[in-house]
This record gives sequence, structure tokens and C-alpha cells, in this order.
Amino acid sequence: MSGTFAVTPLDRYLAEQRSLTAVARFARYHEADLPPGASSYSELLPLERPGPGQQYAFEVDLDSCTGCKSCVTACHSLNGLDDGESWRSVGLLHGGSAAVPFQQTVTTACHHCAEPACLTGCPVDAYDKDAKTGIVRHLDDQCIGCRYCMLTCPYEVPRFNPARGIVRKCDLCAGRLEAGEAPACAQACPNEAIRVRLVDTAAARARAVTEPFLPGAPDPRITVPTTRYRSARPYLHEATPADALAVRPATAHPPLAVMLVLTQLSVGTFLVELAGRTFLSGKLVGAASPGNGIVALALALLALSASVLHLGRPAYSYRAVLGFRHSWLSREIVAFGAYASLAAADAGARFAGVHGAPLAGLEALVAVAGVAGVACSVMVYAATRRTWWRGFTAGWKFGLTAVVCGLGTFLAVSLVGSVLAGSGSGASGTAARTLAELGRPLAVAMAAAAALKLAAEASVFRHLRSRPGDLWRTALLLRRDLGTLTRWRFGLGVSGGVLAPLLVLALASGDPPATGQCAAMAVLGLGAVVAGELCERSQFFRAVAPPRMPGAPG
Repeated sequence: MSGTFAVTPLDRYLAEQRSLTAVARFARYHEADLPPGASSYSELLPLERPGPGQQYAFEVDLDSCTGCKSCVTACHSLNGLDDGESWRSVGLLHGGSAAVPFQQTVTTACHHCAEPACLTGCPVDAYDKDAKTGIVRHLDDQCIGCRYCMLTCPYEVPRFNPARGIVRKCDLCAGRLEAGEAPACAQACPNEAIRVRLVDTAAARARAVTEPFLPGAPDPRITVPTTRYRSARPYLHEATPADALAVRPATAHPPLAVMLVLTQLSVGTFLVELAGRTFLSGKLVGAASPGNGIVALALALLALSASVLHLGRPAYSYRAVLGFRHSWLSREIVAFGAYASLAAADAGARFAGVHGAPLAGLEALVAVAGVAGVACSVMVYAATRRTWWRGFTAGWKFGLTAVVCGLGTFLAVSLVGSVLAGSGSGASGTAARTLAELGRPLAVAMAAAAALKLAAEASVFRHLRSRPGDLWRTALLLRRDLGTLTRWRFGLGVSGGVLAPLLVLALASGDPPATGQCAAMAVLGLGAVVAGELCERSQFFRAVAPPRMPGAPG
């Protein structure tokens, strides 16, 4: 009797099992005792080495990725990563409609960009892009653990290892590629979703302009990632990352917050004194604050010392100037190093009684170096392309911090100095004149600058009414997760930057003026202002909404 038999689910399952996976075929090739040079596994690797204008790159077939995370496990095991350390992650996209919904898992690692921002941002040249393979490698021995590459990379690929004090990242298993073997992630994928291919870097640059990269991913024009994501689904690029609305605070970086506030305070103090001698009574300014230069120098040295505490390997901090030609962080370090050195020379010249053109020339150099340092600080964060840190925003924040803190410091130092110089009498003629001719304009300027800065900071909350985006996430963080810190910031800013100077003006209106009380209020106001600025700088780091690949670790 003849006839046809229906194909059962068991038949399909057995047929599936007879089809070898990439890993099984790879193992069979190596078990066959093939001659040297014939054992390379070409199904996951290109047959040829990169030629001129080419480099290795990942190619991911999204339709084959099931999110099993075999790639993550293999990368962790074969690279000997520490607990909690991962160089590859798996995220999730979803989209479609209510009638035809879909979801897609996405595996992602370093994209070995044609124009890697981690390399250009690194202050110690701890990154190298191999001229032959295009692989972006991290040089662990050179790294000082500054973590700036984590900020400059739009995909947040480099990961900090606290136990080692350095950053580490995927190197596309360069050693395995050299031996003709596939990277760990590609070899472990049961569906062959990850492959290594040759890409033309010029074509990659063109695609970065004309083709979308991946839904939710940062703009590919920033670094020109070479990874290719392929899918037969025409509506994939209309999908949304599953964590698109996830809002979580970023790392606080306390040493950097202290360094930024104190350097700007120091530079602002020095500039305010120069402006006071230019627009107010020069002799009175010099007599009222003989220790102003010492205060500015001490704050600069304290700021530079605090910055070293941020490093994972502070003993190698001297390397941080190696990237001066391409890294804004190196330029910032050089500028503030020059500022501190020149400020020390200025303080020594004042102590030695130097006057006239030599001192004026030295002070001009100090001012230029200080302004250059603050400008480099702005560019350090603007270069990361993060919306909350863009140049205009960071510029007015850092600039107004210098103005407000500089005015507050100079006001406090001037009033305290005049009181101490009054032979014990808080209402001496010299102190009263200082308060009338110097304290009042400084107090008015400080209150106005502080009010302006606080109003500008509060403007971010208008984004709560806009569509979800980077600044929407920032505003939500400031109101929700960082709400307590936000209240402290505005409370300290108003009390120290606005109310305290106004109280100084009120106390100065008496007859005789309450000079001692004015000095005390100026000191208290300065303390509140600095505390408020430290809160604001902590918000600067914690409220940023960093770009990342879908599902990347936060």
C-alpha cells in the first residue's frame, strides 16, 4: 500500500537536531586533523585579512538573535572577566501595533568605531586603533582609571573595574582572530547571529550619514560605529528600546564635583579682585584683601588634590598630560597646572613687594591661565555630546559659578580683612569705608548673579511638559530621584547667594554700619553658596541622561 505521511512535529524536531550549529561544525573541523592553515572557521570569519581602507567589524543578524545570552557568558568566561564585569550585553526592542506587535532582542558590544571617541578623549593614550585590523584596543597598563572614556563613548562601552582601578573593554578577541578563530561571542552563539566581517571604513562613514543605525542608539555620525545590524523586518527602525523610559541617576563623581567648584571659585576670586582694582578703588581693594591671592592659590591646590582622588590608579596621575594634542581632559590639567604655578608666583611676588608692570603682567598671565582652565572644563563635558552637558549649558553654569563664588569669596575676605585691620574696632573708619565703597557693590553684584544662576537652573523643569527625551529624563530625575538634593541646592543658593548679600546691604545701612556683623554674614553666605554649588555640581553628574545601546548596563 502506498501513500503519503504527514510531517509531524517530532519529524521537524529531529531534522532540526541533525542540522549542526556553528559551534558543532567548528568543533568537527578541528577534530578532523586538517593540515596547518586549513583549520580556520570561515563561516563566522572573513576569508581574507583586512586590506587598505578595511577593518574587522561585527555583523549581527537580529532575526537570528534569541536573547539567550550565550555570547555574554562566553565573553565573560573566555576573557577571564571579574564578577560583575561584562563586555557584551543583550537588550530588547519592541514595536509594531496592537494587532501585530513584535519584540526583538539585541546583542551589543564595542563597535570598534572608525572614529573612536574613547581614543581621542583619553588623556593618557591608553587606547590604540590597530592600523591593520581596525580593532580598538585598551592598553590596561597605561590606564590611570580616570573614566573619561566612559563619558566620551556615546555607547558607554568601556567599563570601570574598581578592583583593578582601570577601565577595560572588548578587543574583538584579537588573539583568537590572529589564530584564525572566531571571537568568543560569535563562536558561542547557537544561531550564528554574530559574525565578523570586513567593512570598508569609507563606506561606514557614508552609512553613518545616510542609514539609521539601531533604534534608540546614539547618532552614528559621532564616532562612525562599524557594527552592522541586519534584519528582514522592514519596520524594525520604528521600534523602541524597552528601557527607553527608564530613568536612573548616573554616577556622582564627588572628587570631580569638588574639583570643578573649587577651581571655578579660585579663578573667580582672582578675576573679581582684578576687576575691583580696575572699576573700584584700587588702593582700597589692595588694602582690604591682602590675602586674596593666597586664598585663590590655596583653593586651586586643594581642587587639584581632590581631582586625584577620582583616579583608579592615582600613582600614575603624571601621565594625564600625554594626550594634550587631542584630549580636552589633558588640556584642562595643563591649564590648571599652569594657573596654580602662576598663582604661586603671583603670591610670592606680592609678598616680596613687587609692584607696577611686572606684577600686572604676571596677574594677566594668571587670569588667562584661569579662564583657559575653566574653558577646558566646559569642553571636557561638551565633547561627550550629552544634552545636559552641551557647551552652552556647561558654559553658563561654570562661568556663573566662578562669578558668584568669586564675588562671595572676595566679599568675605575683604570684610573680614578690614575688620581685623581695624585695631579690634569693628566700626573703625577703614572698615566702614571698605563696607561702603567695596562691600555694597560686591553684595549687589553677588545677589544679582546668584539669582540669575538659580533662575537658569530652574528652567530645566519646563522640559517635564515636553515629550520624553534626554532633558525630560534630567528634569524628572531632579524632581523625583534627586528631589532632596534639588531642594538643598535651591535652599542653600537662595539663602547664601541672595539673602545673605541683601542682609549685608541692610546691616551696612546703619549709622554706624554694623561692619562686624556684615563680615560674619558674608562668611556664612559664602559657606552656603559653596555648599549649594557642590549640590548643583553633584546634580550635574547624577542627572545626566547618558546615551546608550538598548538594554546596556546603566
